[in-house]
Amino acid sequence: MERIVLRRLLGVVLFVVLPVFAMCEENAVLHRVLFHSGRVVVGEIVLRNEDVVIIKDSYGSRFQFPMSDVVEITEVIDKEASEKHEEEKSSRSMTNIKRTSLGVHVAGGLVNLGGSMGGAIAADFRLGANNLGGRRIFLGGQVGYRGLMVEDKVYSIIPIDIVTEIPLIQGDHVPMIGANIGYGIGVGGGMRGGVNAGLAFGYRYHFSRTGAFHIGIEAEVQQLAASSHTIEVEPGQKFHSDSGRTAVMGMLTLGILF
Repeated sequence: MERIVLRRLLGVVLFVVLPVFAMCEENAVLHRVLFHSGRVVVGEIVLRNEDVVIIKDSYGSRFQFPMSDVVEITEVIDKEASEKHEEEKSSRSMTNIKRTSLGVHVAGGLVNLGGSMGGAIAADFRLGANNLGGRRIFLGGQVGYRGLMVEDKVYSIIPIDIVTEIPLIQGDHVPMIGANIGYGIGVGGGMRGGVNAGLAFGYRYHFSRTGAFHIGIEAEVQQLAASSHTIEVEPGQKFHSDSGRTAVMGMLTLGILF
């Protein structure tokens, strides 16, 4: 008799409790998480503290993100979340579309030109696509000026380069690397230009989604060729001289992207 009563009681409990759990699951409050990169994730927050947030999606998969990458977290009901998620999936591609940015880059330091040491200054204007892939990657072109002051002479160069800046991690204050390659046109000092290439490492401070200020160090190599001239060794015997030198620069850099 007691077993029959317990079974009936258990059946009533299950009949009442299971629908409640189902309703709770159905009406579970989800969260919309917006990141600095423009990415949006909708799901249930499993864990959230000062350092990380863990989100479970509708498939049960869990993802962990640093809180430093998060712009805001808002609550949404299940139905609204699914609708917003679809809208954000379509708009996310718009967020990740490259944006045109203008940048200014200045630098100063030392140069070694054929074994002689001197000073070097640089200034560049940059124009290109920013926020590539929603990852705040810059890729574009630059034109500028290099002044090499060696042995009481000034060698002036106008570089025309392809340049990129890549943050190593996502966030507002992050380390970054940069690179450029192109051709420098000699306009002073009796030297013609040549191929140049540079590599930079620094720290980037973002003041908007794509706007950033950076400080760093840069190493750049510039090939230089002396203006071609003819030397007559003997009457009727001539040869052309086209000697070259390589400038190796090490500079402290400052830059800003808008």
